[in-house]
Amino acid sequence: MSADSEGNGSQGRFWTPPNVLSLSRIAAVPFIYWSFAGDARLVLYALVGCAFLTDAADGYLARRFRWASRWGLVLDPLADKILVGSLSVFLVLFREFPLWAAALIIARDLSILIAGAYLYLKPGNVILPADRVGKLTTLAMGVALVLYVVDWQPYGTWALWAALCCVVGSGLHYILEFARRERTVT
Repeated sequence: MSADSEGNGSQGRFWTPPNVLSLSRIAAVPFIYWSFAGDARLVLYALVGCAFLTDAADGYLARRFRWASRWGLVLDPLADKILVGSLSVFLVLFREFPLWAAALIIARDLSILIAGAYLYLKPGNVILPADRVGKLTTLAMGVALVLYVVDWQPYGTWALWAALCCVVGSGLHYILEFARRERTVT
C-alpha cells in the first residue's frame, strides 16, 4: 500500500515545505563548519539560529497545513541528528566542548537511527516518529549547543549537563520503545 492511498495526498510526496526546511538544515552543516573555521561569528550565529528555527517550523507547517508525510517522519529526525552530531564535532574542534559528550550524543543518535532502520526494514515498515521525549531532548541539546556556539560559559556547561540527562533518559526511553515495537512486529 502506497502512502498516497491513505487518503492524504501529501503522505507520499517528498517536496513539501516541511521537508524542504529539513533539507535546508542538512544543507546548512558545511556552511556552519566554514563559519567556525573562518571565525565568521555573525554568520555562524545566524546559520545555527536559522537551523534550529527550521526544526520548529517544519513540524508546525506539517501539522498546520497537513503537509505531514512519511518522508518527513524520517527526514526531520535525520536532519536533527545530522545537525546536532555535526555541531557537536565542530564544537569539539573550535570550542571547549567535551569530546566524551559529543561521543555520547552521536552514539545515542546512531543507535536510534540503526534501530529505526531495523524496524523499517522488517515486515510492516514501522517508522518510529519523534515523540515528546525526543523533542524535549532535541530542545535541551539545542539550547546547550547554542550556548557553546556563542561561547557563553558557564551557562553552556550547565545546559550541557541538563541536556545530557535528557540524552540518557531518552536513550532509555527509546530502548524500551524499540523492545516494545520489536515484540509487536515479530
